[in-house]
Amino acid sequence: MKKLSLALAILTGVWTLQSCTEGRGNSYATKTKVDINGVTFIKTIHEGGLVEIDASKIAKKNSTNADVTAFADMMITDHTAMGADVDSLAAHKFVIVRDTVDYDHKTILDSLSKKTGAAFDKAYMALMVSGHKDAAELFEINKTSNYTEIRDVVEKYQSKIEDHLKAAEKVSASLK
Repeated sequence: MKKLSLALAILTGVWTLQSCTEGRGNSYATKTKVDINGVTFIKTIHEGGLVEIDASKIAKKNSTNADVTAFADMMITDHTAMGADVDSLAAHKFVIVRDTVDYDHKTILDSLSKKTGAAFDKAYMALMVSGHKDAAELFEINKTSNYTEIRDVVEKYQSKIEDHLKAAEKVSASLK
């Protein structure tokens, strides 16, 4: 019985050591076919698109400002199209993305959904300006990505993101 216990203890130790090897620790990165910068780009752009679409759907309900609702329409249309390309990139590179926003963004969206009128418009547009500034920066950084597919997405959408930022800043500045 002691020999069996000792053999099991040794096997458990070997399995534990094997599960801690460098190859296993890096298996997600290996399976994703991109490095950490690529994973970060894909996941961040995917999440940002979800947030902007969800916030814009709230804007369609909570705002009566024609400029804000027109901007929201543009966000829904453009980020839905970009989201399809980012989702395709994620699938091609084996990067797992979620179909809902994360907890922090859900909290922001829940807070936004409770606002109406001018307070809503200002909060929504501030979120859009901030989000597009972050996205523009991320796109600029990834213009020289190691991955052709990421550079293709950047090339296809970078000017659109910059246009969104300018439009968001313009609408935001017009609010009183």
